[in-house]
Amino acid sequence: MIIGKKCYLTGVQPESIEQLRKWRNNPELRKYFRTHREITSIMQEEWYQKRVHNNPNQYDFEIHDSETQKLIGHTGLYYIDWQARKAEFAIYVGDMSMRGKGIGSDALRTLVRYGFEELNLNKIWCEVYSNNKALDIYRKIGFIDEGTLRQNVFKNGKYLDGHVLSLLKSEWIENNEQ
Repeated sequence: MIIGKKCYLTGVQPESIEQLRKWRNNPELRKYFRTHREITSIMQEEWYQKRVHNNPNQYDFEIHDSETQKLIGHTGLYYIDWQARKAEFAIYVGDMSMRGKGIGSDALRTLVRYGFEELNLNKIWCEVYSNNKALDIYRKIGFIDEGTLRQNVFKNGKYLDGHVLSLLKSEWIENNEQ
């Protein structure tokens, strides 16, 4: 268990994968994801078996509200490059009643702390589409814009830019010493 201020992260449990699949298929959330089609139960089970348990370059976590212990979302570090010490992050708060309460920000800070302090990563990055309000949250946490992938994805009848942001361990340390 990795403890934050408003939430905690745990490994993904078998009993949670169906709820995670339902959230991933929610059109309100899926518009922010790379996946463009609905995920079937079989696809979700394969993801759980092949990626969550058998991929040393991927760390997946459930997000739980500290107050209620309720499962509210998912986060993780992906495509970990152990030589370059970098990883991409992904995150979502699937429980719509918990959005806007700062739990997603806390979950990301908790994940980043784990990546830098426990895994000794040097860089954590993401690609965020221009339709996602979370861009401002990531910047507030300390992520820096590295560039824009123009019209990089097609979602809901529109081409969207992909914004690449990253945070270096040295920046994380500097921002968290204050």
